[in-house]
Amino acid sequence: MAVRDLREFVALLEQHEEIQRVQEEVDWNLEMGAIIRRCYDIGGPAVLFENVRDYPKGFRALGASLGPSRRPGHSLYARMAMALGLAPDTPLRGIMDHYLERKEKPIKPTLVKNGPCKENILSGKDVDLLKFPSPLIHGGDGGRYIGTWHTVITKDPDSSWVNWGMYRLMIQDRNTLGCLFPLQQHIGQMYQKCEARNLPLPAAVAIGAQPVVPIVSCVQLPPYVNEADIAGGLQGEPIPLVKCETLDLEVPATAEIVLEGEVLPHERKTEGPFGEYMGYEAGKSSPKPVFRVHAITYRDDPILTFSNMGMPIHESQTVTALIKSAEVYAELRKLGLPIKGVYYPPYAVGHMAVVSTETPFINFAKRVAHSIWATKPGLFTYYIVVVDADVDPTNMDEVLHAVTTKCHPVNGIHPVSHIPGFPVLLPFLPPKERLLGDAAGVIFDCTWPKDWPPESIPVKATLENLWPKEIQEKVLGKWEKYGFKKNESL
Repeated sequence: MAVRDLREFVALLEQHEEIQRVQEEVDWNLEMGAIIRRCYDIGGPAVLFENVRDYPKGFRALGASLGPSRRPGHSLYARMAMALGLAPDTPLRGIMDHYLERKEKPIKPTLVKNGPCKENILSGKDVDLLKFPSPLIHGGDGGRYIGTWHTVITKDPDSSWVNWGMYRLMIQDRNTLGCLFPLQQHIGQMYQKCEARNLPLPAAVAIGAQPVVPIVSCVQLPPYVNEADIAGGLQGEPIPLVKCETLDLEVPATAEIVLEGEVLPHERKTEGPFGEYMGYEAGKSSPKPVFRVHAITYRDDPILTFSNMGMPIHESQTVTALIKSAEVYAELRKLGLPIKGVYYPPYAVGHMAVVSTETPFINFAKRVAHSIWATKPGLFTYYIVVVDADVDPTNMDEVLHAVTTKCHPVNGIHPVSHIPGFPVLLPFLPPKERLLGDAAGVIFDCTWPKDWPPESIPVKATLENLWPKEIQEKVLGKWEKYGFKKNESL
């Protein structure tokens, strides 16, 4: 079932008891952020704040919309599954397979004359970013962030390619935002082109669109691929777009809030710090590009969506665990590599890939790792763990066992210097390298070496391997007769 706007998604979450409406007055100043942090920590529901201090009735905020779920009977990724039209108990692999299948069938958006996002229009002196209940999320943040779960829309100045991406946006005053646009990302490259020509970069921000929109905004697609087409594929129908009031750009017609403006060339204002996706306050305050907002359109009773990035798990990790896993798996399979599975564990904040594979030749783990680093979705992966095909990469117990029994502490660990890093934010880098994004990676080869004779390879001491088939069948067949409960079967 396609989820056509945020309000349909809220209703769906409510139907499956994955959302809490909070009618008690809450403060945008840290209290909202603390509530969402607590929900992430315990796997609590999404939260719709319906009574925010200093804001009139109807101006609402939604946090943790795709956060982790601990609801009995639901998967950890239940809200992600529902956003893609699946049941909340769909397992991880089922969601990944569905994503890859739909992604390969992109559907171009449709242009409509009007949409709910046009119900209210502000321009010129009426523009006021503080009209919406943007939270001060973490203690120590450089300001209130209106852009933490949203989509920034820009067009390449040299082509018709339109990019949808998610880049943090801090309110500086009523009509300006501070932006983090890394050069390794498409928006940074577009902005660099414009700035070299002394031109502003036109940009729109869609907040509160249907959930496939922020999802694809987190996907690291190749250049010249329009995320709007992929969003249509994921939804199974075209995404309705409507023209901006002041820009030659189009935005999702059902978005709750739309900001229109331009990123100015050669102008910088202080932005940051911010509690970031890797679990630390990262990116100390520094001069960054300025986004001047010329117009705002929004729905009646708008809902501002936000994420509380920080220690795992939050939206960034649930989306990353699924999407990066699926994307990297698909890229490696396209290369003809005998990959059985790929998983980015959510607690590893998108920095670690676990790959299970057949090993056709010696040092194959290095071949796998460098193939990952050569892909767009594999960018910003610093730890690559390669395991044999009999290890489930999504099972961290099996992965840890492979690391500690198959990976030689010297010969099996291969550091790699000078790979691209996320600039400004990486906690493990010293200040100079952090500024430049000059990172490093490491390969953990947890596969049995190909030059060992077969008799030297240890056999796993499992029920399947060390007991005759007839004994296995006898034990399993009599399990309840022994007095064990059925759900305690091996």
